[in-house]
Amino acid sequence: MRTGAVGRMSNRRPASEAWGMRALGLAAVMFLCSIGDAHAQNRPSQNDRSLIESCLREARTERRGEETCIGTVQGRCIKEPGGDTTTGMQRCGGRELAVWDERLNAAYRAALASDVGKQTTLRGRWARRLTGADIIRDAQRAWLRFRSRKCDAAGLPMEGGTGAGLLTLDCHLHETARQAIWLERLVGGEQ
Repeated sequence: MRTGAVGRMSNRRPASEAWGMRALGLAAVMFLCSIGDAHAQNRPSQNDRSLIESCLREARTERRGEETCIGTVQGRCIKEPGGDTTTGMQRCGGRELAVWDERLNAAYRAALASDVGKQTTLRGRWARRLTGADIIRDAQRAWLRFRSRKCDAAGLPMEGGTGAGLLTLDCHLHETARQAIWLERLVGGEQ
């Protein structure tokens, strides 16, 4: 509250302060809209989904590790015009991350609803009764914290440069893909 010319308290802000608040509000709205645009751009395309699915099918048939499919979309994308720039590499990594993130979320939901998720077991010092879904949920939460911290660390060698973001993104891509594959195997019975 400010004191007015006659000594009364006033809720009015000076014009420069009011302008600053409006500008800050506008900046916040623009930022939130850009997040929505970025999220919409990172929805996986059917073509990208198909590339990963085809690679996974082939890896299972040839009995090679499914992890060899990590980087399939990103590798092709980087070879496209503009894909070898920092922005292009971010876009390419984001495209593939979106596919693996979608697979991860689907596998997580499937794991919670599966027979593995419905199992009950005794765990801990006090022999608490838990379901498989409880254990999977706890594991996923711990993994999310681990991935966040690991990928923050991954960018440290290039901290302050544009490469830090690329290293962090690449870490998120690889860790998300590995977790998606692990959860898919958990539900499918392969370990």
